[in-house]
Amino acid sequence: MRKLNILLLNALDIYGGGEYFVYQTALSLKMRGHNIWVSCRDNNFLYKKCIDNTISVFPTEYPEPNRKNKLFKIANRLKSFINENKIDIVHSNTTYDRTAGAFAARLANVKHVTNAHSFESLQHNLTHWYRNRYLIDHFFADGMRIRDLLINEDKIDEKKISMIYLGLNSEDIGKDNISRLRIRNEYDIKDDEILIGNAARMVPFKGQEFLIRAFGNVLSAFPKARLMIVGDGELSEDLKNLSKEIGTNGGIVFAGFKDNLKEMYSAFDIYAHTSVEGGGEAFPFAVLHALAAGLPVTATNVGDVSAMVNDGENGFLVPDMDVGAIAEKLKILTGDKALRVRMGTESFKLQREKFTMELMTDNIEKVYLKVLDEIRK
Repeated sequence: MRKLNILLLNALDIYGGGEYFVYQTALSLKMRGHNIWVSCRDNNFLYKKCIDNTISVFPTEYPEPNRKNKLFKIANRLKSFINENKIDIVHSNTTYDRTAGAFAARLANVKHVTNAHSFESLQHNLTHWYRNRYLIDHFFADGMRIRDLLINEDKIDEKKISMIYLGLNSEDIGKDNISRLRIRNEYDIKDDEILIGNAARMVPFKGQEFLIRAFGNVLSAFPKARLMIVGDGELSEDLKNLSKEIGTNGGIVFAGFKDNLKEMYSAFDIYAHTSVEGGGEAFPFAVLHALAAGLPVTATNVGDVSAMVNDGENGFLVPDMDVGAIAEKLKILTGDKALRVRMGTESFKLQREKFTMELMTDNIEKVYLKVLDEIRK
């Protein structure tokens, strides 16, 4: 594998799965000897993560969402950086940097690839149509449903799309029993209490409202059950108020944003992910972390979650927004330790077989080389 100069882009002001992907990909590619730069906002947690792990960062003043007035200013700044650092390939990840990066790469005469992380169209206006058709050399789709959407809705040539599953590096795999004890002690989770975990931004499409309502049902059947929600966001206060309204009596822990996910997941006994269809959920890293921690999973069947949760084998799939179905499956797992162990073992095996950082990076590198060797028509 020849060594490349790669510029990864991310324009958002949040730190979610897409930003985690950029950080992990940058780290993995760097470890393979490539020269890596990440272009992001200097007030994003992604910037700090890169700095802390000696990944080169190009701080970029991307505008606030829905403000496009800086597009060509940003594109020209990116173009200058590409030229100065002899970048071989630009790899974008979100709507704004996908467009700015596309124009910058073409002006600098280098190749441009992009990741589609959300189960939603990439084409919202004429600029996007032009960008998708003429300025993107290859598309990565996080799952099969995204790939199909790009082909059927956005009319992108299937030869220009590679479906690549996300993966985790070896440091994020497995349970840490010392961390389990520490986290559970920190939040006063007793040894005999069954802790259901959820890790996601508190935004509407993550569906924590339905998980909290389902947990009220679980709690009536299993008074020693607990629920921990890891994350923050615009619905934080609303969800805390909902917890009080349905009378969970302190059974729910709102842990806030945490970066030490392996430690947090080590404290869980069950993982629940209750996203709703239509919000763009595709292939959440949060569920991959649950597999890596050897946890049984109850998840709504949205996006490509079914690729990670084999119903009845390593967990259960339920319809989105179905509080009764969510509660039913969580009660089954809460009341059956042997089933939790068996399904957790299957989760761990599945992650190791299909969703490793090594596999993901191998596939990304192959596409990079394929694209670099292609002659533009």
